[in-house]
Amino acid sequence: MASHSRKKRKNPQKSGRQLTKPKQDQAYQSRGMYSSVVIEEFRLFENLKLNGFAKVNIFFGPNNSGKTSILEAIYTHACGFNFVPFLGQVVLKRQGATLTGTLDLGERLITVFREPSSPPYTFTISAKVIGDPSTHIVASTFHPSAELSDLDPRAFGQFSGSFLSSLQTDAQLDENTLQVLDQQGRVLSAQVPSAFLGRWETKLNGKLHDFDLLFPPAITTASPFKLAQMHDILSHRSPNSDVKVFSYLKRYGILPEFAKEMQQIFPEICEIDQIPYPDGTRSPVYIVVSDGQRRPLYAFGDGMRRWFYLLGHMLVNQNSLHCIEEIDATFHPAAHQDLSRLLIRYAEKFKNQLFLTSHSIEFADEFLGALYGEEGVISLNDEDPVRVFTVKPSEDIARPEIWSLSGREAYEMRRNYELELR
Repeated sequence: MASHSRKKRKNPQKSGRQLTKPKQDQAYQSRGMYSSVVIEEFRLFENLKLNGFAKVNIFFGPNNSGKTSILEAIYTHACGFNFVPFLGQVVLKRQGATLTGTLDLGERLITVFREPSSPPYTFTISAKVIGDPSTHIVASTFHPSAELSDLDPRAFGQFSGSFLSSLQTDAQLDENTLQVLDQQGRVLSAQVPSAFLGRWETKLNGKLHDFDLLFPPAITTASPFKLAQMHDILSHRSPNSDVKVFSYLKRYGILPEFAKEMQQIFPEICEIDQIPYPDGTRSPVYIVVSDGQRRPLYAFGDGMRRWFYLLGHMLVNQNSLHCIEEIDATFHPAAHQDLSRLLIRYAEKFKNQLFLTSHSIEFADEFLGALYGEEGVISLNDEDPVRVFTVKPSEDIARPEIWSLSGREAYEMRRNYELELR
């Protein structure tokens, strides 16, 4: 075994230096923002083209029009060869991180593909990034195993004749990501042999990465195309979300800066802290309020908790894509303009690109007014950092209509003509 010498590192507190985020791999750290994407055979989309992306892109549209699927497709492209976050955030998240067994996982994988009539299944997502003339193509193919033929023997042309309910386990993809339930909804604890679900292949710009997909999943992390985060309306309620954000902020010396940002919206906040319990176990994140009381963050409303979660992740995960569902959810209308200004500032300051969804025309007006109104933060001479997309279902559900406007155009059309953006 080779030995490695270790150099004694200086204590940053003693040397007066602050911890800074380590530099990430340049292969994906240096990639710019997405400018366009083409989605083929993914979810409900047969062929959907989206152009003209900006720093902040917001999608409006009715229920079941495909807004969430667009965010999932962009996130999937960013994952590249990295199957683990794709599985957790795209395949499992819609139904919660619980599974009833092998067939449940198999069906969730298959529903990612638009056409489930005959295997193998394939989707393709192509994208361009600013400053790069190349088209970057991510194509994934799933070759299902004979065990999954029980889902639809007509499509598979066979029937395994086996019941796989015994192939269930509580094994974790990672902490709090995957639980397996029995027919009574109880979490299983037995460890059993793996079941083979099939072969998964991903090609990124012609380079192939393939592996056997098992249940429970046992997959190593691979290279992404670009750093990306997926945030749904309940992500801030994950048991460890507060602790993870606090840990990053503290580790990289940016907690004081973030606390000041929080104080602008929640002036009662005096301090953000975490103190272990007396028995040595981990405690939650605490908020010290103006009267000196120390209360767990989870004891506050969803608005404060989601604000902490979203802005914390944008500050920590820089030069990343952030896909945020229902951006206005949990926030009081009085906070919408402050939230809108912070989204723009965090996108520009930390080189993040945001993809948002919303149903609320009230939020649209507050969002656009905060940026382009009389007291707006974007002047006529500034480059417009916003693109507004309206997703409209058409007679062909696989090809919805897409309308797009710059942020300023959308503001003027709302103000002068009350254009329906939803």
